[in-house]
Amino acid sequence: MGISNEIYSIAQTYLRKVRPSGPENVMAICPFHVKADGSPEQHPSFAMSLVNGLWFCHACQEKGNLYTFLTGIGLTRDQIDLHHSLTIESARKNLPAAFDPAKPKVYTDSPIPESLLGVFDYCPLDLLRDGYTEQTLKRFEVGFDMTHYRVTYPVRDLTGQLMAISGRSVVNAYPKYKIYDKEYPCWGLPAREMWDKKGALWNAHTVYPELFFQSRPETLVVVEGFKACMWVWQAGIKNVVALLGTYLSNEQRWIIERMGAPVYLFLDNNWPGVKGTHKCGEQLRNSTRLFVIEYPDRLRDDEDAQPDNLTPEEIWEQKNRAISYFDWKTAA
Repeated sequence: MGISNEIYSIAQTYLRKVRPSGPENVMAICPFHVKADGSPEQHPSFAMSLVNGLWFCHACQEKGNLYTFLTGIGLTRDQIDLHHSLTIESARKNLPAAFDPAKPKVYTDSPIPESLLGVFDYCPLDLLRDGYTEQTLKRFEVGFDMTHYRVTYPVRDLTGQLMAISGRSVVNAYPKYKIYDKEYPCWGLPAREMWDKKGALWNAHTVYPELFFQSRPETLVVVEGFKACMWVWQAGIKNVVALLGTYLSNEQRWIIERMGAPVYLFLDNNWPGVKGTHKCGEQLRNSTRLFVIEYPDRLRDDEDAQPDNLTPEEIWEQKNRAISYFDWKTAA
């Protein structure tokens, strides 16, 4: 059975009112939302590619790849590994080529088993106290490592493969954030070499599918870290990615430029964040429409301010007031 037939079979099994939409896509009833009055949705708004499994709902704006679809409808990792792992792997191979001499490598050759995330299936209470909802933490697969006392953030490549685990210490261990390497033998896996984060743009694997189906994509917000990314997402701005620092690598630049959306830089308000905004801006200014989100007056002089210090209303207000990178650079 070819990959198109395999993906079509999955769509027929788990979706309602599946119908062809061109030679390579299907439309169906979205399984992830209902009407405003609570009644079941009746109009097909859910698009899925039969070539690579990317999907996007034109109504509720949810999007993802074949793996996130199957987890979203309730299948466990074990069920996915048993029944659909080969199809998922074949679908990933139909995404853009992993390497081209003119393009950086942004895919992992040795993904981490998905089952490992089950070890961290605990809700970090400190993030709940900070205002993050359980829905947000589940959406980003944030967990807690009971062995090393760290909040865990899965890092995925552009196709959605699990390429690294980052852990944030809650007991003041050094370093505060750590990419796991020697920790894996605790769970029966081989240790991994020091991982180079240059090829990762956090949350890009969920933002890319929407842009795949959009002829005129909306906007892309770029922040520094995990918490800022989740906070902006929770405020309702779904197209948001994190650099995992202030430095924009050539690989991350390639991913952003490939998305083709206007870019809004929203880095931290300290000197490294300002310097990072300048460096990112210089790298992107000739290839994208580029804007800078500034902090509200109450935080303008606060060097500790980060996007997660703003209210959801402030995030939207400051985004709507964003200025062009040229104007920001001129005024700086």
